[in-house]
Amino acid sequence: MPPSQQQRRRQAVEEESGDDAQGQSLSPENADVDGDSQMGGVGPDSTKDLVKQLVRYALACEFSRTPIRRDGIREKVLGRHGREFKKVFNGAQLHLRARFGMEMVELPVKDRNLLTADQKRKAAKSQSQKEAASNAYVLVSVLPDAYRTSGIITPSKVHSADGEAAYIALYSIIIAIIQLSGGELSDPRLRRHLQRLNAAQNMPSMNPAGPHSPSEKTELVLQKMIKQQYLVKVTEKGQNEEEGSTWYIGPRGKVEVDSESIAQFVRAVYGGGTEDLEKRLQATLKVRKRDAVEPPVAEQDEGAANGEPGSSSRHRSGRGAAAQAQEEEEDEDDE
Repeated sequence: MPPSQQQRRRQAVEEESGDDAQGQSLSPENADVDGDSQMGGVGPDSTKDLVKQLVRYALACEFSRTPIRRDGIREKVLGRHGREFKKVFNGAQLHLRARFGMEMVELPVKDRNLLTADQKRKAAKSQSQKEAASNAYVLVSVLPDAYRTSGIITPSKVHSADGEAAYIALYSIIIAIIQLSGGELSDPRLRRHLQRLNAAQNMPSMNPAGPHSPSEKTELVLQKMIKQQYLVKVTEKGQNEEEGSTWYIGPRGKVEVDSESIAQFVRAVYGGGTEDLEKRLQATLKVRKRDAVEPPVAEQDEGAANGEPGSSSRHRSGRGAAAQAQEEEEDEDDE
């Protein structure tokens, strides 16, 4: 006797339930290494691991002065969990602030003034007025100004602390000169400033204690600053078909050596802030007003002894803490 309509319906429901139960069992090919489904998102433990990986990746990039690029985060940290970018990025920011006193800050996009004449004409024809994001980050300090001193934040020992301090001082001075010159500086004028600093031909190397390379050629050091985005050099042909070069501040230079840092550097050079100096700094750098007071003698001697631009230089915290942070993370894993 053929089954009734009710029996057929019950049989179809049972078969459908069996298929669903079978589909819910994941094979190793359809599951992540940590046991999470490809389509089911990331569990709390996996998110925590991704946050740690991003923190380490950011510290490693800062240690080598390499921008923390969004594509690099997706490729080397997130992998198949690309949709978790915002959650993992915010978690890494909280960890960096709470544990290391740093945070990731996006680099500014390329300034229109740095474009060549042809690039400017093409940009003028473009209908899009929306400014694109750089999608690249660097680590900067979030510590209070009172803790941004050379006694607390020492130069990183990549090759040597003295070489690192000298390199920081050199690019900070050049950036300060360019900023105080209106944001751009011709190549002949830069060479004259370097001549006064006795750095026209050679500059201290990253390892000045090395017997075979206590110094480097100035051109090589400037090229390194360009590669690391502290400086930008634009070369164009003039009316007489002669090439002329102009120097600008690069994206990393704008973030690490900001106007407040330059102002403190100038105050240190002049031995304190006078009323006239503060007015000039406000007009040139647009910095916040500060009472004209003499800085403590200990602070002056400390900064001069280390050859550093000022107590609020952001980069010293990022570079010095990056090496120490990596060691702490490794010790934590060993435990």
